[in-house]
Amino acid sequence: MPAIRTLPWPRALWKAHFCLSALALALAACGGGSTSPADQGVTPAPAPAPAPTPAPGYVGAVYAGTNNNGPDGNFVVSFGRHADGTLVPLDMHVTGGQGRASASPSPPRLNSLIAEDSIIAVDNRFLLVVNAGSNDITCFRINSDFSLTATAIEASGGTMPISLAYHNGVVYVANADEDGVFTAPPNQSGNITALRLDSSTGQLSRIAGFSLSLHGRPADLEVTPDGSHLIVSSLNASSALLPQPTAAEVSSFRIEPDGTLAATPSGTGASTQLGNAAGRNLPNAIGIETFAVAGRQFVIAAEARTATSLGAPAATFAAVQTGSVSTWELAADGSFIPRSTDFLLGPSVTSGPLQAGFLAYSAIYSTFWVTTSAGATISGFGLNDDGTIARGEMLASGIPVDPDAASPLANADGYVDIAISPDGRWLYQLVGLKGRIDVYEIDTLVAFNIAHRQQVTTGLLPIDNLQGLVAVSK
Repeated sequence: MPAIRTLPWPRALWKAHFCLSALALALAACGGGSTSPADQGVTPAPAPAPAPTPAPGYVGAVYAGTNNNGPDGNFVVSFGRHADGTLVPLDMHVTGGQGRASASPSPPRLNSLIAEDSIIAVDNRFLLVVNAGSNDITCFRINSDFSLTATAIEASGGTMPISLAYHNGVVYVANADEDGVFTAPPNQSGNITALRLDSSTGQLSRIAGFSLSLHGRPADLEVTPDGSHLIVSSLNASSALLPQPTAAEVSSFRIEPDGTLAATPSGTGASTQLGNAAGRNLPNAIGIETFAVAGRQFVIAAEARTATSLGAPAATFAAVQTGSVSTWELAADGSFIPRSTDFLLGPSVTSGPLQAGFLAYSAIYSTFWVTTSAGATISGFGLNDDGTIARGEMLASGIPVDPDAASPLANADGYVDIAISPDGRWLYQLVGLKGRIDVYEIDTLVAFNIAHRQQVTTGLLPIDNLQGLVAVSK
């Protein structure tokens, strides 16, 4: 197995945005025989026009989502983005829905959705957010000053919506569970539903009669560059706790002309087989990305490796193996052709960062980055034109989970979602257990290299159930 070499780098209802208006005039104390200017034939001077609101000077924004199930409900935090990539905290916008806390009885809770794309932007005009506890989706309009105005909330058609994708007026929703009996991720079998997004009003409406049952627990959705297929990753592929056969690690579903999906997958892929002789843990795929090069389409998956080779959840942190990434070429019929599989994030299966989960791809240089939640690392990769991984390096690291500590998450950073600015120059890392965003500049010479430029901490961001990140521009 190829190894990656390392580089040692030292918040129920919509939120009411009340704008307090000053009273036009206060009546003066009445004196005997006093008259108004009009009574005296005097024309009052016109009231001065209000001063224009200064332009904020932002070229874009970054939005961070939560999975908050507290009394204030679920919410999104907005940040203005300057041309130099730096961020300024702006506001908090409640979704009108609820999040769902993880199985952990107390905070902090890391990566509680275990999914990517829980918050997405559509054409820099709308922001869509999952509410995993109330089983619905919220749509916000992105205003010119990057504030948010809620336009719709619609049922997701399943239990615990966790991931979203958009194509041609249709929003695809991955629900972690379909039967309403919510248990742990290894037992979950979800579904995909679809909503229409009205691009003029921001209203959402379910596509009636459509629900695609899956044989596993989805974690992420991505549409292929040509819009022909929806790709689904499965967190519990080959789980021993589900009826066989379960879903594959990645599956493709043809997108029909009416926006629904074909009932059966066009193709499936898995980098590691159930019961493999090497004892390699199975690929618990979370984040995925799709891209195209010279008319060929490819899929990347981040693999957490938290289930044993027989499909059982790892009993302890010690049984979790080094995370990995895999790539496939997607044929015209939707079948998967392996390219680079089980590309390790560390020197061996037992010595490397744990729980790979989140991906961000840049088409500018055909590079991508992957983060590990427990390991608190960011690694960068280059890609060849045939979809194979050319090289990779660990570029940044934080405080990992300490499995031997009484409270393993107590000091950990907890790297979750990452996002790239639309111009491809800046990478943003959501640090889930510290309530902050780290800003990195992407190197234009060695394309996957990054340099730390800013650390943004604000009381708006919680340090519990924080997940989801997206960047937009004007």
